Amino acid sequence: MKAPEPSLEWEITTKCNYRCSYCCQKPFIGKASLEHCSDATVEAVFKLLKELPGRWLVKLIGGEPMIHPRFLEICQFIAASNHDLVITTNFSLPFPRIEQLIQVTGERLTVLTASLHLEEVRDLELFIQKAVTFNQAKHPRTTFVVTSVCLEDKFDNLRAVADRLDRAKIRFAFQVLKVDGKYVGYQNPAVEAYIADKLNDNTATLQSFNSYGTLCHTGELFFRINTSGDAVRCFNAQPLFNLGNVTDGSFRRFESARPCLSQRCTCTVPINRGMIEFGNKADAGQIAVAQIEGRVRDYRRKLTRRIQALSLPD
Repeated sequence: MKAPEPSLEWEITTKCNYRCSYCCQKPFIGKASLEHCSDATVEAVFKLLKELPGRWLVKLIGGEPMIHPRFLEICQFIAASNHDLVITTNFSLPFPRIEQLIQVTGERLTVLTASLHLEEVRDLELFIQKAVTFNQAKHPRTTFVVTSVCLEDKFDNLRAVADRLDRAKIRFAFQVLKVDGKYVGYQNPAVEAYIADKLNDNTATLQSFNSYGTLCHTGELFFRINTSGDAVRCFNAQPLFNLGNVTDGSFRRFESARPCLSQRCTCTVPINRGMIEFGNKADAGQIAVAQIEGRVRDYRRKLTRRIQALSLPD
């Protein structure tokens, strides 16, 4: 089993310049909550990054992270803190902006994933040329991947793009379409056959895996921070989920692996970072303790928010 790779995801903005019909963030983001991460939260996360033990993999997500006004500064700070940086972007910004990213991060930019959204891309040739140019200009340590959600009506176009990028020695990976957090099957058998070996790593494993009760290091060695500083264990809401808030100082990581309390793990990030202890199930007592711990954490979080609300000036 792969050793856990300490990692965190930081949602620095919920704003995006695209409006994809299949966006996985839609269920979590309402129009009223579109915002950039505030300066107070940025500084709080900077402080946290200095305090984390060892080197962590820090992934910036959105929304579209590159449109945050402090994006390059954030990237530069992460690189200077000797952590590794991972970015998922729709790759829509002009190349000079992306070139600045290469300059300020150097070898600390370990992965850049460019998400291709054919619903929104107006100039596919420009996207491909930008990908080729980036692949030539990036630091040798940087892994570059182009991904796309596989939509059946766009399959022929995506296959053509995949073939072109393959000739340019750029990896192309498909993501299976998810609706309401569940993987969707494809009507055309040719689609399933073609994308089978081009999916994000471990997609097939998760599609048939019941994660409930399995010990997992999310919350200890992996967590997610949103734009307001709220931190959660992973991607699947469950009784043991909340880790507090980085901005107000209530954030606390778990001290060890905890049982997963969700029936399904719907994202490949934890498994690819070595967080899941396959075959190591918690017993009924451990699961009960985890459920109680989750309720206590939720209560403390609600109490903290009430106290903060009462202390606000009229």
